[in-house]
Amino acid sequence: MRFSKTSEYAIRVLTFMAYDETKVYSANFLHEELGLPYRYLTKLMTELSKKKLVQRVRGREGGFCIKKKLSQITVKDIVHAVDENMDFKRCILGFDKCSDDSPCSMHKYWEKHKKQINKMAESVSLDDLRKSKTVKL
Repeated sequence: MRFSKTSEYAIRVLTFMAYDETKVYSANFLHEELGLPYRYLTKLMTELSKKKLVQRVRGREGGFCIKKKLSQITVKDIVHAVDENMDFKRCILGFDKCSDDSPCSMHKYWEKHKKQINKMAESVSLDDLRKSKTVKL
């Protein structure tokens, strides 16, 4: 299981911005610092703004800043903000007809892990990610 590229970028951008949550970040600065494609990044920031995770600041020194308290934004909130779901309804092995009634060989094992991943995503906040600082973004 992997997050989509959009979810990965959203988590990376917001974690980077969380290091100084009071700062206004221009899209160009985020693009240069994180190495994300500029057009993709601007669309992502617009989406995060619409979902009220970031606030757009207009003007010459404008850009984006985090709108909520870091402890109030979870990984699940970020993933949902970019229109991704974490229901994991797809079969992990790619079968079309995998279900509780007609399971694949991995079905019962994956069910347990899906619940753990959801629990992690609901409990890990942007503040937790900021504090970890384990990997350069």
